Amino acid sequence: MNKAYEDPSHDASFGGIDSLYRAAQGQVPKKEIQKWLQGVNAYTLHRPIRKKFQTNRVIVYVIDQQWQADLVDLISIKKFNKGFRYILTCIDILSKYAWVVPLKRKRGVDIINALKFIFKDRRHPQYLQTDQGTEFKNAKFQLFLKENKINFFTTFNATKLQ
Repeated sequence: MNKAYEDPSHDASFGGIDSLYRAAQGQVPKKEIQKWLQGVNAYTLHRPIRKKFQTNRVIVYVIDQQWQADLVDLISIKKFNKGFRYILTCIDILSKYAWVVPLKRKRGVDIINALKFIFKDRRHPQYLQTDQGTEFKNAKFQLFLKENKINFFTTFNATKLQ
């Protein structure tokens, strides 16, 4: 198995359980192949980790019906980013199209200016979903959303509360 796995010219080279099983033509049980692969660094270090967890379904029918937005905190590396401490990320949840805008502060005015920059693409959402950060819940930001006819709602992560 080792020779077949590490030889780039072999059909099963650096493959998974099924490709090695086919290369062995069924002479080695899949369980044994799986056990052997667990000891191979090239397999265990680069194999994607799949975690199954329950998520809420979100149903949207058209592009720009609902966006999700949040801030990414870069404070620890701001000296490498010309003083930018945050990144505003917005994503259209149907098309998965995303925008990012660097920010030096996270005041409501800064968030508004970042959204205006994004809206220059001639796109804006019907609904905007964010976390419960004060940068999204302040009066200026709420007025901006109301003026642009954007319905706003927040969510929270139940696992963070535990």
